[in-house]
Amino acid sequence: MALALACVSAAFSIDGLTAVFAGAFWPIITMGAALEAGKLVAAAWLTEHWNSAPPILRLILIAMIGVLMGLNAIGVFGFLTRAHLEHMMTVDLALVDRTPDIDARLAIQGQTVADLDRRIAQIDAAIEQSTRLGRPIGAMTIADQKRRDRADIVAERQREAQVLARLQIEKAKIDPEHLRAEADIGPLRHLAELIGASATDLERPVRLLTLALVAVLDPMAVILRLAAGIHSTRAGSR
Repeated sequence: MALALACVSAAFSIDGLTAVFAGAFWPIITMGAALEAGKLVAAAWLTEHWNSAPPILRLILIAMIGVLMGLNAIGVFGFLTRAHLEHMMTVDLALVDRTPDIDARLAIQGQTVADLDRRIAQIDAAIEQSTRLGRPIGAMTIADQKRRDRADIVAERQREAQVLARLQIEKAKIDPEHLRAEADIGPLRHLAELIGASATDLERPVRLLTLALVAVLDPMAVILRLAAGIHSTRAGSR
């Protein structure tokens, strides 16, 4: 269990440190793995040779183990923080309220289509009025004059109606995206309410949770390794 925790802690820590020293990716991985192994070996050695080791050596090893645990905590904190920030950036992009923009474009496009419909209706009304007044020849003249204009307007109306339909489809896709984004941050909202924070203050519960994970992950691995060494030493002495 100690080795499993140590491996997970080391992986998180090394990944977090590579984000800090991005220009030395593989050297950081090599150094981090060696330091993590050295920390566990030092803890095991201290357990087995505590009574026989010189006090100054014990003090140096304890200090080095403490420093390495601190570095591990920084790396794990960086890894978890980066993962959270990347996820929140994706959520923020999904939650950007595009509804006003879509609504404004829909209103403009709807007005454009309505204007075209009104122009077509005016032409039809002019022809109908001329026919109703008993001037079919005049109606035919108007029809001949307006036929090409009416055809152009109808074609334009069809194009604008297609644009309007695409905007309506785009707006219909926004709500599901919002729901998915809200579902992603739902656990954080519940956690914020659980600790008494505001439902909009999502950073506080994340920081507390990250600190809690950092506080137990690597220390638990070291303590379990020490406990295993103590148990082995006592079993051997018997």
